[in-house]
Amino acid sequence: MRPPTRIRIGHLPFVRFLLALLLGIGIGYAMPPQQSLHSMAWAILVVVLVAFLGVLCTTRLRQHRYYSVLGFFTLFAWCVVGFIMVWQSDPAIDRLHFSRFESKGLIGHIVDEPVTRGNHVRFPFEVTQAYVRDGIAQVAGRLMLTINRENSLCSQSLNYGDELLIPTGYEEVSPPYNPGELDYKRFLAGKDIWHQDYLQAVELKKISTGKGNPLIAYALALRQRMVVKFSAYISDKDAYSVASTLILGYRAELSDALLQAFSNTGTIHVLSVSGMHVVIVFWLLSKLLWWMNRHQYLRTGKLVILLSAVWGYALLTGFSPSILRATIMISFVMAASLFGQQNRVYNSIAASAFFLLLYNPKFIVDIGFQLSYLAVLGIVFLYPLMRAAFPVGNRLVRPIVEYTWMSVGAQAGAGPLAAFYFHQFPLYFLPANLLIVLPASSIMYLGFGLLLVPPGQVASWIGIALEKLILLTNVSLSYIEQLPLASIGGIWLTWWQDALIYILIVMAVISLVARKKYGVYAVLGCTTLLVCSSFSTTLQSDDRQEIVLFNVRRNLAIGLVDERKVWLYSNLASVDDRTIRYSVLPKLEAHVPIENIHFIPQDSNYHDHQLYVKGGVIQFDNTRLLVYDGTATYGGRLDVDILVLRNNPRKSLQTLLATINCRLLVLDGSNFDSTIDRLVTEAGALHIPVYVLKDNFAYVWKLDADHHE
Repeated sequence: MRPPTRIRIGHLPFVRFLLALLLGIGIGYAMPPQQSLHSMAWAILVVVLVAFLGVLCTTRLRQHRYYSVLGFFTLFAWCVVGFIMVWQSDPAIDRLHFSRFESKGLIGHIVDEPVTRGNHVRFPFEVTQAYVRDGIAQVAGRLMLTINRENSLCSQSLNYGDELLIPTGYEEVSPPYNPGELDYKRFLAGKDIWHQDYLQAVELKKISTGKGNPLIAYALALRQRMVVKFSAYISDKDAYSVASTLILGYRAELSDALLQAFSNTGTIHVLSVSGMHVVIVFWLLSKLLWWMNRHQYLRTGKLVILLSAVWGYALLTGFSPSILRATIMISFVMAASLFGQQNRVYNSIAASAFFLLLYNPKFIVDIGFQLSYLAVLGIVFLYPLMRAAFPVGNRLVRPIVEYTWMSVGAQAGAGPLAAFYFHQFPLYFLPANLLIVLPASSIMYLGFGLLLVPPGQVASWIGIALEKLILLTNVSLSYIEQLPLASIGGIWLTWWQDALIYILIVMAVISLVARKKYGVYAVLGCTTLLVCSSFSTTLQSDDRQEIVLFNVRRNLAIGLVDERKVWLYSNLASVDDRTIRYSVLPKLEAHVPIENIHFIPQDSNYHDHQLYVKGGVIQFDNTRLLVYDGTATYGGRLDVDILVLRNNPRKSLQTLLATINCRLLVLDGSNFDSTIDRLVTEAGALHIPVYVLKDNFAYVWKLDADHHE
């Protein structure tokens, strides 16, 4: 086997630029924003630039010994730029942010396509003006708006670029209140959004339209027309939603069950319009234009045609962030490959990431950004090595084998991080991807054909063929999803365990390809650390007994964890409820699969050798808990460890404690603030510990160590 080509770091300038920019961005995220440090960073940047220009003018690039000094100044400047840009839009730094002004109303426009779910419409809102005491002030910043159209006579539509007048009633985005819950506050902060508001439809007023970017507005309108055409020729709802999502990136109609099927089989990337879809467009045109590889001028023309095609496809999908990210990355790689610079593909990938982060450094915390680049790096790193190690001569078998190596490379690159974020790993990702790639390509080409042909009989035939192919693909994925161990859930990794997995993969490849001893030692060391940490975590979880009182706003959800058994007591309908899936299951699935969670509806009776539930009383081993709303009465005296008060009990705490003795009082989100204040005051007078669950983190009562959080 031919050894891999050695690449000199001097040929990879954008790799160094990217690393410097990432270092600055990382420092910015590691520190809370401070105006003084931000001003100091600007001063340092000016000093570095002046020093750079001074050395440049003095030497005129004739003295080679100063090249390293200029290089250091350049990298240091990019590091400072990354640091400054992370803080630039933060309300603590931006003096024009609307949250710094006392206002009665805000004026702004919709900056993304509104998403409709039931009676609610959700969209990011760019604030440009504020009604302050002295008139109208020019402001900046974004907030997330949710509009409730239920029981509203207002029928006005909301579209990208609409200018609105809204009342001032926003609040800061809440942090996660439950273990393992998605950090929605951090997610929105990555989009420069720190505030949100919930309005009725009658509370907002549309002032004008067309305030957004004209190109994006045209792209979104074009995509909407294409979606309407799909709905006219594809009758099946699931087939229509898959076609709209896969080809156009329009996910509004996609069902949760269908989305879960793609996720469990490791083919969710097919529905996320990104690199794969751009590659499909690129591959077909590249094959059709093979004859343009004969001359440099023809190759230049081919590049122009291919770039026009992929950017035209980005326009067709509405310039969504994922497709823009993929298009820019593919454009750099495409330019390098067509002009014989394949050995500098890492520099091309780094250049695309560098310019994307220079445009918006917050992309670095976007999960899609991270997974996309890791998948591409996995393919670029592993695919040529495996293709060289296992050459295939048969022309019919070669495409299948090569796509297998690409799938393995992509999964090796993105799989560990996906498991870190989503706590699952699709075991059958390889056969599922092999079965989906040809249908997905055919679906895209048929979809393009349907969009291009005029309405008529031909369009009807294409629509029928497209629908049948999508339904066949869905059946295949459903079959794979039902196989035993199709998806391994409950994977909880720390950041350093995830980093060890990546080091293990790289060192394993080095030890196999380059046959280096240090690679073998590194593999053994990483494996030992992972096994020991996994064994320690397993021992701790086996001995863990705890009661978790989740913060689910006005609802009730109590998790009872004992070794590998979990019960859930709640007033919500089932474990499939959206609130439970979002706020409760991330914690419980860390212990057992979802199918092994025993759901107990509130006000029902249940008992086994470990748990007894009746009339709001929960006896879990030697710990007793009472959920009480002030209506029930108890004869004699009831001793409990935890007393959960709900729904604003009118009785005073002293009256309640005449019949109920508790070690801890918990007040959840179903109580009014006035009720909570009263009960906290009464508990303080009676020297009873109290925990306010409302607007606070979930409460965890550990049985084994009698330690509580």
